[in-house]
Order: sequence, then C-alpha cells, then structure tokens
Amino acid sequence: MSAEWTLCIDFGTAYSKAAAAPSDAWRRFDPGQVRPLMLGGEAATGNAFLLESAVFVDDDRILLGPAAVARAAENPASKRDALRSFKTLLSVSDLDRALNTGLPLSIDPHRKFSMGDLILLYLGYLTASIDRAVASDPMLSAVTHFERRYAAPAWRSGDSAGLHGIVTRLFGQAETLRDALGDVLLSPPGVLLGDARKALDRAYASKHLADMGLIYEATAAGAYSSIGLDVDAPALLIVDMGAGTTDIAVLARAGARVEELGEARVTIKQAGDYIDRVLANLILARNRRVKTAAAQGVLWREAIASMRDFKESLFAEGRAGLRHEGRLTMISMKDLERAKDFRVFRETLENAYQHGVDVARNYAGLHGRREVQTVAVGGGAAAPFVQALIRQKPRRSAGKVVIVPRPPTPAWVHAEEFRGNLAPVFPQLAIAIGGALAPEDMLANVFSPVSDDRNGSLAVPD
Repeated sequence: MSAEWTLCIDFGTAYSKAAAAPSDAWRRFDPGQVRPLMLGGEAATGNAFLLESAVFVDDDRILLGPAAVARAAENPASKRDALRSFKTLLSVSDLDRALNTGLPLSIDPHRKFSMGDLILLYLGYLTASIDRAVASDPMLSAVTHFERRYAAPAWRSGDSAGLHGIVTRLFGQAETLRDALGDVLLSPPGVLLGDARKALDRAYASKHLADMGLIYEATAAGAYSSIGLDVDAPALLIVDMGAGTTDIAVLARAGARVEELGEARVTIKQAGDYIDRVLANLILARNRRVKTAAAQGVLWREAIASMRDFKESLFAEGRAGLRHEGRLTMISMKDLERAKDFRVFRETLENAYQHGVDVARNYAGLHGRREVQTVAVGGGAAAPFVQALIRQKPRRSAGKVVIVPRPPTPAWVHAEEFRGNLAPVFPQLAIAIGGALAPEDMLANVFSPVSDDRNGSLAVPD
C-alpha cells in the first residue's frame, strides 16, 4: 500500500520529535501541510512539540518523559538519576551488547532492568505519544497509512544494515509493548514495575519488525534547507549541535540528487551537555562559600536542572543568573568564552568546520561554482558562537570560496499557517521535519527488514 503521508521520528538525546508531511511534498511543496507533532499532548506544560527522552525507575513504578525528569529533579541531594542520552547508543559498534548491559544503582536500585529494557519502555511511550498526536491533529487523524522513517547520524561502525535491523526490531518490539500496556504508558503516574516486566517479556517474544526507513540527519537538514528554493549552491555545510554530540557534515547537490560527502563528516563528542557542565563548573567556582561535597552536589544538580532556561537567557542576552539559597550567581558569555574547557571545544569545532569548508569548496569547484552554503541545526543552533562559526571567513588556504550562511529557520517556517508558533522551536524540530519532507531517494541505502507474516523475508528498497 502506498502512503500519502510520511512521518519521521527524530530520536534525540534530550528530546524526541516527530513530524509528518505529504509524501509528494518534495515535488509540490505547501508549507501549510507540514505537521510537527505535539508529542507532549495538548495539556503539556512545556513545549508540546518536544518529548523528554528520559526514564526514571522509582520505588514501585517506572516514570517516562517529563514525569521522569520532574521526579529526578525533586531532590537535588539524592544520588538518583533518570536514564537519558539514549541516542548515543546509535553510534556504538556493538549495539546489542550495549542494550544488554546492566544499569548503575543510581538509575536502577532494584537491579531488575537492563539498558535495553528501559529504552524499549521509552520507545513504547514514544510510539504511544505519536499515535496520540496523530489522532488529535485534524489534518492527520483520518490518515490510515504513513510511510515511517527515523533520522539518525551516519553509522560510524560500518554495519549500516545490521544497526538498522536492530533499530527496526526495537521499534517493532516497542509497538508490541505499547499494545500490552495501553493507555497506562501515557499516564503521569507511570507503569508499575511488575507490569513493566510482563510487558517487556511479551515484547521480547514478539517477532514483529517495524516497517521503517532510515534517513541520515545531514540529509534531512539538506531537505528542509533546500525545499522551496529555486536556486541552490552545490554544497551545503551543516553544523548540528545537539545535546550529546556536534556533527559536521556536507551535503552535495547535483540537480535533484542529494548525497553526503563522507570525507567531510566529523563527530565531536562535546555538545550541549558538555557546555552545561562547563557552565555548572563556573557557577560552582563563583560560590566558594559552598564548600562541602554534599552542598556542592546539591548546587551542581540545581544548576544542571535549570540549564535549559539558563542557556537560553545566556545566548539571547549575553548573561544569565542562577539563584541558590538566596544568592544570585551571574555568568556572562565572556565568562564562558574564557573558560579553558570551552576554548578547547571551540578550537576543535572550528577545525572541524574548516575541514568541512575545504571539502565543500573542492566539490563546488568541480561544478564550476564558488558558493558554499552553511547552516546550523539542533538545539545549539542559536548559540552565538555557532552562528559566528557558520559566518566565519575561510582560511587563506581554502582558496576562492564564498560562504553563504543560511538562517536556522527557512523563510517558509514563517508562513501564516503556523501563526508564529513554529519558528521559535524550528531548529530543534528541523531534522524531523526535513526527514518527513525528503523524497524516498534521499533515504539511506540500507536493508530495511520488514515483517512478513507469510515467510519472514526481508524487503529491500529499490
């Protein structure tokens, strides 16, 4: 059955996102039909488009999403943590082994669950949230069939087919788990430990494989950046700063064909979470009266819990404050820029960016062009140092090249249909939206295991 709509999931480090678009959007683009999904539900207190990627194992139940984050933040002095940063698993060389590893007592004091167990519970919660969002969307609620895909970094282990097979197996098992638990998955009180264990056992027994395609994140970024443009440069350099990693990639475009230039890809293991820690250390250093390890731990946790709003103020206004025990600690962008750890990160980032410029320039030159477009995506796209980076003049050794920075939000994001609601959060939703807009020939060329009740055969995309 051919799908009239495409739905893409961006399984993020800090947040998960999803978006849908008509399957022919690439040829007949209509901004008003781009549908970012309200995964948090219409009653969400935070940003309804962003679903917290978090699981918390409580005394008698498992909390998911924002409930998990809230529970973990209730007692800063506690050594209990929520499991986060799932996305980093997608880059490990042995994903099956990582899923089967145990968890520290700070995450699972009961010693009853593996890493894979909690990730599977979260995926069940994510798929249930997607179904709820689709049902509440007046444009999507009547759609009976979606082409589904997920966005991921380009696999670094070299086994694209194997890793993709594991991910589609996980999503298939998550669908079984969702069916077993029903509406309780979306309830703030969470899932009782015993019920979670039974649902997990049922999911692992299932042979169901999700029918999903894979689109690389850089390709998705190229799709949302290029769609609707009459003229485009032959190379687009992408700086994608998320929570766990910062990725540099270059997309090459020749006519309708878009592909990633593998020699340009650089992944830096420092990103938003790393900057959070640098800022938390600056806050600790400014509070010398907080001397004991226990008191410093409380301040650290409070700083990390407040970091999203703290960074938003810091990047927008150049300074931000954190109040602790009646005292206000102010940190400025200059403080951050002077921090040694940040300077090392920034130098690494600039070197990776310049390497990408060199690769993009060479490709553009082969096509008789000098322009290289640059764009920043991800949660860190608005950071002043990231925006300065994509406007940075090339090194002298780069030869003749013209850098054309693109805004983090394309012009079409400001269409009247969105009523001003999409533009502020677009950098975080960009990969999911781009993945939904991209035509099928932009998908990664990997085997796509599709469940077949008749013979269990593998379907291979054309």
